[in-house]
Amino acid sequence: MDKKQIVVLGGGYAGVHAAKTLHKAFKKHQDKVEITLIDKNRHHILMTELHEVAGNRVEEDSVKISFDRIFSGKMVNVVQDTIVDIDFKNQRLKGERASYAYDQLIIGTGATTADFNIPGVKEHAFYLWSLDDALRIRCHIEQIVKEASREADAGKRKQMLTFVVAGGGFTGIELVGELIEWLPILCEENGIDFKKEGRLISVEALGSILNMLPEKPRAKAVKYLEKKGVEIKLNSLITQVDADGFTTKNGEVIKTKTLVWTCGVRGTEFCEKLPLTDGKIGRKLVNEYMQSPDYQNVYLVGDGMWFLENNRAVPQIVEAAEQTAKTAADGVIYAIKSELGLKAEHPKPFKSNFHGYMVSIGGRYAVSHTAGMSLSGFFAMALKHLVNIYYQSGVCGVNGAWAYIKHEILEIKHGRSLIGGLAVYKVPSYWTTFLRMFLGVMWFIEGFGKIKNGWLTDTTGSKVYWGAPAEGAADAWASASQSVTETVASASQAVADSVAAVSQTVAPQAVASASQPAIEATSSATQWVVDTAASASQTVVDTVASVSQSIAESGVVEQFAPPLLSQPLAIFTWINETFVAQAPYLFQLMIVLAEVGIGLALFAGLFTFPAAIVSLGLSIMFLIGAMAGKEILWYMAVSIVMLGGAGKAFGLDYWVMPYLKKLWNKTPLAKKTYFYLDEPKFTKRQMEQKLGKK
Repeated sequence: MDKKQIVVLGGGYAGVHAAKTLHKAFKKHQDKVEITLIDKNRHHILMTELHEVAGNRVEEDSVKISFDRIFSGKMVNVVQDTIVDIDFKNQRLKGERASYAYDQLIIGTGATTADFNIPGVKEHAFYLWSLDDALRIRCHIEQIVKEASREADAGKRKQMLTFVVAGGGFTGIELVGELIEWLPILCEENGIDFKKEGRLISVEALGSILNMLPEKPRAKAVKYLEKKGVEIKLNSLITQVDADGFTTKNGEVIKTKTLVWTCGVRGTEFCEKLPLTDGKIGRKLVNEYMQSPDYQNVYLVGDGMWFLENNRAVPQIVEAAEQTAKTAADGVIYAIKSELGLKAEHPKPFKSNFHGYMVSIGGRYAVSHTAGMSLSGFFAMALKHLVNIYYQSGVCGVNGAWAYIKHEILEIKHGRSLIGGLAVYKVPSYWTTFLRMFLGVMWFIEGFGKIKNGWLTDTTGSKVYWGAPAEGAADAWASASQSVTETVASASQAVADSVAAVSQTVAPQAVASASQPAIEATSSATQWVVDTAASASQTVVDTVASVSQSIAESGVVEQFAPPLLSQPLAIFTWINETFVAQAPYLFQLMIVLAEVGIGLALFAGLFTFPAAIVSLGLSIMFLIGAMAGKEILWYMAVSIVMLGGAGKAFGLDYWVMPYLKKLWNKTPLAKKTYFYLDEPKFTKRQMEQKLGKK
């Protein structure tokens, strides 16, 4: 029996979600079902972050997630091709590279910018609906500012430094937020004071911006924009655009070389031309199961479908894309399983469950309305980050979440993040090389010293000092303490008696006779006190020396600095009693081997990360066991620094780690968890499938 062919057209938010849902349903039936995702790009593009690329907050790679990474190890064949037509009667997609048969089809080709047929928009305005659009805007702004810095004509210079974003929706306001932060930086780099010469304008045809938000967060957004110098022009419908600017319905003419158009979206031209029942604005009509009324095996999802819920069109947002994709995928699953005679659950009709809306205005400020609660500022921005992290972890596991944290927080430029540049710090790796080697040498010295002291030959395990001293050592310490106490008490008593004798001698003589006898009496008494104190001091010295000898003979580990903790922590005592006491020599041996191994590994730059982990763990054990002085804090700090890949510079990790990464990426665990250490590699057959050469 031929496999059932499921094709997902489009790798946007809806397409990826649908493909992942299908994989989960059919991963145990790969002999009966084949899933193919077709997209013209090699990457899933994070459309909601394009404004960050256009505003030069993050790099291009930050908004791209390769399909290879998303679907590696999954039963989803990813094909890079551009589909030019669909033959619905014969159930076949025609692409530039190949054609593809299907039994069930999900169309998620997204949307494109709507220009409403306003003259000059296509020719002279910039769009922001693709990664290419974002890069084009960024390059243009950089170039126009450079040209403005060399322009002598005041009028032309003012025109060049006027930046306009048309559209007061989410995309438009988020781009304005990025320009608020970037333009002053860019202008300063080119010798321009943007506050004095520049203009940043937001133009909206309606009476307010961010109409999907309640009044309170809208008002806060307006207040923030105006505080940052943004000119907000409401009820300003643009009627004409040319190379030098634009004209509004009320007759206002604004001269500019930079007009970014974000005034709404519509279905793609490809989707609009498909011979399916039309909805509105280039989108195709679907029923409550996301099915086309024309073909039961054709589904439309995301921005390209038209469905009214409570007499309102489903909005073109990420949550809508994912939820419509889930509904469509459930319909496909039911249909395929029914045909294969498998147990199938009838799909539920679409019912939206939107949690709210969040709008970032630059990297430091945001407004939101979620779960009936409105937020602004730090907390709204933090919530937006958490939602994005959740999404990326769902798409690409922990790698996706970590990548987001890096480009939004840890590697951000000019402090344009939630916490500014507080977490941003970069240092050339060769500086850490010297620190790595020094730490390695110190650990090696520690381990080699223990070898010289017989830690490998003494099989009793008595060399290990695990918290409480040995019984003989404890007795020695107790005896020593008692001796010192008694000696000091005796000396103190002798001094006190001497002072009393002096007082009894001096006072009567001073009163009864001349000063000379008093002086002689005082001198005699003082000499006696000195002799007594000297005798007491010598006794203390002798006692301490005796104590030291007793400790040395008892086998207590030598301490060069007082421990930071007076006694081991409870958790260390538990570890000692539960594990160490069962095989003390084994742990004694492990300590020596660990210290020598850490030293050699760090010095050579081999397996630096695991060596740093062991170094940190061993240091913590010494600390909580009351065995280490303050120098252990240095060991811990440097171990943490080594976790950042210090072995890649002048170390063997430069060659070893790439090889190990390749081996790891082939493991089932890496594929299941998306925890790839590099981009996964594919076989020749898989690459042919990706290119449409089936």
